[in-house]
Amino acid sequence: MKEETKNFIKELLQGGWKASSIGLSLVLAIAIGGLIGYWLWGVFDNVIFFYIGLILGIIAGFRNLYIMGKRYKP
Repeated sequence: MKEETKNFIKELLQGGWKASSIGLSLVLAIAIGGLIGYWLWGVFDNVIFFYIGLILGIIAGFRNLYIMGKRYKP
């Protein structure tokens, strides 16, 4: 196998892990915020806690996306 091909495959695999970790970080932050909001909704019997948790999760997820994007910038 040519050295160019080996380098291309190596970069492709490393880049794939980076992209999947960024996406996973975004989804997990939103899910955790929504679940905490849902739990608080059940405790306090007020739907506003769900929306607040979901919004905070979205903000945290996009913050993670921004930070990880800066870190993996070529």
